[in-house]
Amino acid sequence: MQQTFVVMTDFSDAAQAALSYTARLAALVEGRVILLHIFEDPLAVALESPLVLAAGRLRFRPQTSRAAVLAALAHEAQQLPVPAEAETAEAPLGPALHRLLAHRFPQLLVLGRAHAHAWFEHLLTLSHQAVVLKEAHVPVLLVPENWHRPELPRRAVVGADGAPLTLQPACLAVAPLLARLRLAATVVHVAAHAHGPSRAPEALEAVRQTSLFGPLDDNHVYDLRETAPVAGLLQAVQELDADLLVVMPRPHFFPGNLFHHDVTAELLRTSPVPVLVLPAVA
Repeated sequence: MQQTFVVMTDFSDAAQAALSYTARLAALVEGRVILLHIFEDPLAVALESPLVLAAGRLRFRPQTSRAAVLAALAHEAQQLPVPAEAETAEAPLGPALHRLLAHRFPQLLVLGRAHAHAWFEHLLTLSHQAVVLKEAHVPVLLVPENWHRPELPRRAVVGADGAPLTLQPACLAVAPLLARLRLAATVVHVAAHAHGPSRAPEALEAVRQTSLFGPLDDNHVYDLRETAPVAGLLQAVQELDADLLVVMPRPHFFPGNLFHHDVTAELLRTSPVPVLVLPAVA
């Protein structure tokens, strides 16, 4: 089955960075791209919540015709080096995404980071409430607005806490992409306390069981103590010269845990490298 990547676009610099990055990933697996634009009511823009703003907004003037927007989307699709098509939907964001994901079944949803708001928890909560998407959460890739490296990711930091890990079934669909990338993956375990036995071996085994990151042994684990989860993962990204951060959040985990939504949202706001979010089962 041909891999499908949905890129949310608002014609902003952040959206362009995400689109360029996604096109390179799609080319690697002979996949296709769907450019998705959400039409907003100009009168509602001033009243909408920051969580909705986080996905980006139309950069045209409010009076720009929809025909002009559609023409611009079609032009962008034609310029990509992979098969691509444009699609539009009406706000609000949540229901629009639900409809698209339910009918197109993409392997990956890609967004550019245009705003520093915790949209991820909002998006995951909406998906959890959608009957058609039950137990089928789609992986999300966030691309920083200033990420312009032309090369594909080669070195990944994979966060894990040592607890048993089962990914949502939809996450397995990214396996062909990860296999083609041939990432050099390092499992990073972060502990807030210095005392007690390390859970790094359990973290390594949990990630190994996903079968998404190739052969992993004791040389592929990095243990950090007396460090907060966000600071620890970002430190590992810098020290290991990683160009991709992978997190696997579970719903309803207690605050402060590596996979709590607040921690994931903070990583999405601050990571200097693209972040791949693979939702896990509770």
